[in-house]
Amino acid sequence: MKKVIVSFIAMIIALGAVVFGVHTLQTQTQNTRSNHKTKQQVKHINLVALGDSLTEGVGDNNNLHGYSGRISKKINEQYKIPVSMSNFGKAGDRSDQIQQRLKNQSDFQEKIKQANVIVLTSGGNDLQQLLLENAFVKTRGQLTQAVKAGQTKYEKQLTALFQNIRQYNRNVPIFIFGNYNPLFVHFPNRTDLNSDVKLFNAVNYKLSQKDKNSYYVSTFDLTFGQYKTKSAQTKLSNQAQKQTSAKSQQQATTSALTGEMVTNNQWISSTDNYHPNNTGYNYMTNALFKVMRREQNQWLMKQ
Repeated sequence: MKKVIVSFIAMIIALGAVVFGVHTLQTQTQNTRSNHKTKQQVKHINLVALGDSLTEGVGDNNNLHGYSGRISKKINEQYKIPVSMSNFGKAGDRSDQIQQRLKNQSDFQEKIKQANVIVLTSGGNDLQQLLLENAFVKTRGQLTQAVKAGQTKYEKQLTALFQNIRQYNRNVPIFIFGNYNPLFVHFPNRTDLNSDVKLFNAVNYKLSQKDKNSYYVSTFDLTFGQYKTKSAQTKLSNQAQKQTSAKSQQQATTSALTGEMVTNNQWISSTDNYHPNNTGYNYMTNALFKVMRREQNQWLMKQ
């Protein structure tokens, strides 16, 4: 009899544990659903693009303002949400000039205040100016030293630009592009030029990490265009070594920096041999969207 009572009590305890577990699971599920309900998708996206010629869309034959029109279209298609895009890109602008326009233009400031998403291109013209100023230095090491010195100045200017943006909108996510080396197909043996671009990209990456809600988007693959594999790059290097003499390379570098050399990079515009073409801007857009999708809770959901 005692065994029967003990077994009955054990059964009651076990049944209670099951009932309690089911109740707990139901409560957790209800809480999860409740949490999901508290965060709703925004009904409209205000996207502001600011920066240099890459934001303006120079080289884009489809007249989609480069990446900015493309990313707006992609967001609309993927999330079924209307997007208003404001493009404040200006060809030739350095980081300090972008900041100056933001300081002086009230419409620019208002768009920043209203933005759900900000996308920024910066650094390309800062670096190009340094390379042109030091194109005729005697050694590649001297050129890199000049770039490193300019890197410090660029970091101060980009920091000031970030601070200025945050004066108008403290919480909006900022997606900042890195840059590529448009000279690679002309000078594949000039690995120092790739390193110089990476020095400036390191500034963009560093500031994206320091800011509480900013994200870095790499575009360095644009450097290599169709020469993606190691074997293709080696073949290109061998060809360039036969065609280019060390004596003429300094003048050739200047010509390439100013867009005078004909390009054979299928991702770069044949019009100016410097900016992305439609393929290049598609690549930039896909790279941007990949990062935006990863961080979609920062801009797609109501905070």
